[in-house]
Amino acid sequence: MRSYFVEGTGLTCVLVDGLRGPQVTHEGIRLVGRVPSELSEEMKAYAIEHDTGLRSSPRGDLSVDSFEIELGARRAGDTVVTWALFFNTGEIAGTSWDIAPAEVWHHW
Repeated sequence: MRSYFVEGTGLTCVLVDGLRGPQVTHEGIRLVGRVPSELSEEMKAYAIEHDTGLRSSPRGDLSVDSFEIELGARRAGDTVVTWALFFNTGEIAGTSWDIAPAEVWHHW
């Protein structure tokens, strides 16, 4: 797990690795270490049940509109598992892609 801070703002992002964890749930949905297609199905079901929208990351990973979470996947041997980035753009950024360091998007 890695935390990212911006001077004068404080904690902006927390990245939870899909292989090392820790295991994290949000609104009853297990987010980390999952097969991406299963997590996408749970996100869709949550959005329908709670009458909220879905958004897709630039990489095509789904998350619920109201969650300040980006999801992604990384290789784990012969499969892939999900990772999660929790973020707070606050007043200094428009999206998680604006606030998270480049290593978040490129080191997997």
